Amino acid sequence: MMVYRIANIVLIGLLMIISVRSTSQQKPAGKNTKVFIPPVYLGNSEYRNGPIKKDVFNSLLRQGLTCHDSAGNKYRVVGFDFGYSERRLYEDSVGNLVTMMDYSGEYCKGDTLSGDIATTRHSLVKDPFYGDPDPNDVSKSLYERVKPGDTVYFYHVVVAKYIDATTSLPDSAGIRGGNMKFYFVK
Repeated sequence: MMVYRIANIVLIGLLMIISVRSTSQQKPAGKNTKVFIPPVYLGNSEYRNGPIKKDVFNSLLRQGLTCHDSAGNKYRVVGFDFGYSERRLYEDSVGNLVTMMDYSGEYCKGDTLSGDIATTRHSLVKDPFYGDPDPNDVSKSLYERVKPGDTVYFYHVVVAKYIDATTSLPDSAGIRGGNMKFYFVK
């Protein structure tokens, strides 16, 4: 009788050690799951990243962002963050010319740029020293301002899946879409 009690206690102890080790080695749920991120495209093209010419970019951007996956599912772009890195020439404190980047960003609702960056704010801005139009005028629309050396970013893109040809899920059911980065070349 005493032998059975000792054997049961040893057996219970071994089972407890095995159960503690097996639960501690289990990977948490969700760590191994891959998240599907549908790719986003510039206009009705296959442009997603890389070098691009100004004219091509302007014509595709006017079409808006599109999203579809390899299975043929289409998504509506709900909104995105737009970033613009503009290469500009400045003069430092001793008179040397220095090329630096100016960064700006804005949230755009829908699949196209917001009116704040897509339209020219002033018809003509004069340089305060010479009276000439400033070629680097920040009041110009993005379509007029981009030049070789600049970079644009589309990130935090939210898309909603189309249920049928005309109906999509509501904005609140949006998922994250792919990011895009383009740099301008001659």
